[in-house]
Amino acid sequence: MLNRRAQLSTTVLCTIATFDLLTTMLLVLRGMGEGNPLFAWLLRHGFVPFAIGKLIFLIGPILLLEWVRTKKPQTAETGTWIAVGFYALLYLTQIFSLRAKIGV
Repeated sequence: MLNRRAQLSTTVLCTIATFDLLTTMLLVLRGMGEGNPLFAWLLRHGFVPFAIGKLIFLIGPILLLEWVRTKKPQTAETGTWIAVGFYALLYLTQIFSLRAKIGV
């Protein structure tokens, strides 16, 4: 499993998650908060626990999808793109909601 090249879908999912992590940290530094109660709790303990929590919630599902990819590649690819779609939709919804709140 570790000797294979990363799939585009997995790379896109990790990229969206990285943007989410970085933009959240930047917004928190500017006085905003985290909307997810679990991650808000982690954030109260600092950026390191917050980032580790975000990584765990990303790496766990990716490892599962990559394991499924060894058994049923098309199912894993479809699942990864579905995850990308939902994550992107959630991320963009939050960004547009935030823009509306601050009047940008």
